[in-house]
Parts: sequence; C-alpha cells; structure tokens
Amino acid sequence: MADRQLTTRVDSTVTAALRRNDSTMLVDGFGAHVSRLRGQVSWDSRDEMLSLAAFFDCARRLSEDPAALLGPSSRAGPDWFVETFDAFAKRTDVTLSAFGWSVIETPEGPEYRFAWPRWDPPKRRPREA
Repeated sequence: MADRQLTTRVDSTVTAALRRNDSTMLVDGFGAHVSRLRGQVSWDSRDEMLSLAAFFDCARRLSEDPAALLGPSSRAGPDWFVETFDAFAKRTDVTLSAFGWSVIETPEGPEYRFAWPRWDPPKRRPREA
C-alpha cells in the first residue's frame, strides 16, 4: 500500500484514484477515511455527506456502482456512518455541485476541488407594526 498515496484529504484521495483509473486505490482511500471516523467523538452526518459525494462520484467515473464498491468498507465505520452511507446510497439527487465539489482539468489531469456551497439566506420582510 506504500505506493497507493493514501491521504487524509478526500480531494487528494479521489483525484489520485480518478487520474490512475484505479478503483482499488479508491476503496483503500475510502477505507482509510472510514477508519479515521471510528475515533471521532462528535459527528454531523451532513458533513460526512460532503465527503461521500466525492467518493460516490469518483466510483461512478470509474464505471463502478458506489454502493457495491464502497459498501463493504463502510461497515467498518461507526453505526452513525453506516446509516448515513446507506441513506446516501439510496439518494437519486446527488450531484457534485450540490455538495460543493467540481472536477477541473489541470495539466496533471482531472482534479477534484471543494468549495463550500453558496447559500443565500432568505430575505426577511420587515415586521408590520
């Protein structure tokens, strides 16, 4: 695994797997991601969905079914993560941009980039007296 370049950053992991067209590298990186979650004291499943969006997108770009490819590794995570993974795998509305991701072309090849999704707060109307 020394040559697999596993990183703690999701963007680096999915970028490397996509550039090498290597689903094994994606599974290894996802497994490392899941193992880090086991030690997490607090969590927010919405934060984790940001990461899952990139992993799922990369699996699809590698012509793999994300749930089938990554599902076995997800089982090593804490219960909250397994539930989040299973619910996420059933969603049909997931796009990279909805979760703040994009894939750009660089001289080195495709690269995943993350930027927090833009959110415009609702306009408040003045209270009537």
